[in-house]
Amino acid sequence: MPTEQNKWKEENISIKNLSLWDENARFPEEYFNKSEKELISYFLTKKKEFKIIDFAKEVVAEFDLPQLEKMVVLNLNGKSIVLEGNRRLTVYKLLVNPSLAKDSQTRKLFSELQKQVNINENFGLEVNSTSAKEEGLRFVDRKHNKNNNEIGWGEPERRNFAIRRSSNSNKDVLRVELANSVKKLALPDELKEAVLGKGHITTFYRIVDNEAAQKKLGYDVLDNGQIKIKDQSKFDDLLKIIAYNVWTKKSFDGRDVDSRSLNKREAIDDYLKSIRSKNKDKVDKEIKSQTVEDLFGGKTVIKKTGGKSKPISVLRKCLINSSLYINSNRINDIYNELRNKLIVDEVPNATAVLFRVFLECSIDCYIDKNKMAMPADIKLAGKIQKVADDLKKKKLATDAELKNIRKVATKDNNSILSVTTFHDFVHDYKVSPISSELKKHWENLDGFFNILWKSLSPSSGKKKIIWQFFIHR
Repeated sequence: MPTEQNKWKEENISIKNLSLWDENARFPEEYFNKSEKELISYFLTKKKEFKIIDFAKEVVAEFDLPQLEKMVVLNLNGKSIVLEGNRRLTVYKLLVNPSLAKDSQTRKLFSELQKQVNINENFGLEVNSTSAKEEGLRFVDRKHNKNNNEIGWGEPERRNFAIRRSSNSNKDVLRVELANSVKKLALPDELKEAVLGKGHITTFYRIVDNEAAQKKLGYDVLDNGQIKIKDQSKFDDLLKIIAYNVWTKKSFDGRDVDSRSLNKREAIDDYLKSIRSKNKDKVDKEIKSQTVEDLFGGKTVIKKTGGKSKPISVLRKCLINSSLYINSNRINDIYNELRNKLIVDEVPNATAVLFRVFLECSIDCYIDKNKMAMPADIKLAGKIQKVADDLKKKKLATDAELKNIRKVATKDNNSILSVTTFHDFVHDYKVSPISSELKKHWENLDGFFNILWKSLSPSSGKKKIIWQFFIHR
């Protein structure tokens, strides 16, 4: 029924009356005004990116469940255009009519899936509909730019869920027990979060979840997967050392501690034999030396890697978390404000706008210093791509190192901070930046800015100069 503002309705609309949105950010511009069959073909062509077939199998397997999310529909010129939910609508349309798929193998697959559910073109889907496009786009913005304000699960959360759903194995219980033991250690929260997060958790479990670790740390695994610790003090000391080594990716005797180095049982056994309880004091000393306090009293633990220091916590107060040498007075002033003066949580709008200025000025400086010819009407996105191409051509950066900055410039990108969103922070009064996302996005682009400014340094190729007041002592 209509809302108080009379802008929205909750409806059931049949699949045959719902249309894909050709201006969806997932489609390149050349797909504007394309037929529905061509739009569906694009989704299927990008198999790895859009996972339509995997999505279809899930829809069929869970067909008895109510819809978790309603589609968002724009009523325009007698058509019901789906602004949010185009992948789902593609799945439903293929289940109704497998012939929409071009290749025979995909048609056959959807024909088999179709037999497993009771569905036809009159099947109704729950939608929120509006005649005001801007209202509909608010939903799209919340889903794809703000991620519905959701936070994804890491490995510990997934195992907690498995246990609480009662479909757990003893392995799930054991690993939750070990993760909880890390959380109780006298270590900085950001270090513990890193060890139990993406990029470290696999290495951590590889070390501590085996017979050799049980013997070394002194714990037994009970029938229900829980652990019985023989000597809590010894267990905590050794676990603290392991957690610290996993975080730094180095042991105290200099060996690598990562998934590549510890991919065989013999290597894990050797590492476990090398750790000593006495090194617990060394961990405490190292952490103390790596804890820095900024001008505002905020404390951050710094990870030492290759002679550089890099804060890992998005709890930091300012946007920038690395040291750059910038040989442009004005751009260096902007950088200094973003790194040392603007507290993101207090002034996210000012930070977002200045972040965009820093990005564009950095790009323009590179273009100017390298005397790159640019079309008169080129936009920022085009400049970014040109600079990325030049860095690659000069072998100053790899495709992997340029991946994130290219995403910023891609028009059909759904990144939280695409170049379009940067513009919106300046020009659109309805778009608001989120401080945590600003910090994360800086971290995604940190490597690019390091490469760009290193290439512009007069000492490039020599030992890098760092402004003295940027160095943590």
